[in-house]
Amino acid sequence: MSLDLGVNYIAVIVATIAVMVFGFVFFLPQVFGARWMALIGRPNEPLRPGPEFVVSILAAFINAWTLAVLARSLGASTLSDGLVLGALVGVGFFGAAFAANTVITKRPWSLFAIDAAHGLIGQMIMAAIVAAWR
Repeated sequence: MSLDLGVNYIAVIVATIAVMVFGFVFFLPQVFGARWMALIGRPNEPLRPGPEFVVSILAAFINAWTLAVLARSLGASTLSDGLVLGALVGVGFFGAAFAANTVITKRPWSLFAIDAAHGLIGQMIMAAIVAAWR
């Protein structure tokens, strides 16, 4: 196997910013934020910037970099290639892991739906950016 680690770091940074903006909108109280907070047992706690956001940014950067390596190594070089790659990663890795976690932790499937949708769309956004912008 040969991995191509020569990624476009500007694309990785843009993908990181894009997925963070998407997450900010996705988790607004008027969108899915209020429901998600209730489902995780924190219904009256507003989301505030803090250490968890630093971890989220670092995780998004690592995720975008990994998608960029996969895109280069697989020859994904168009927006549509990136969307397909993001969908595969979103369903095959995120969705599968979230489903197993939902069953094991006995959490509601509505929480799975919100988390899986966020993961799937986020992967598609990042993969589309890093694939198309090589």
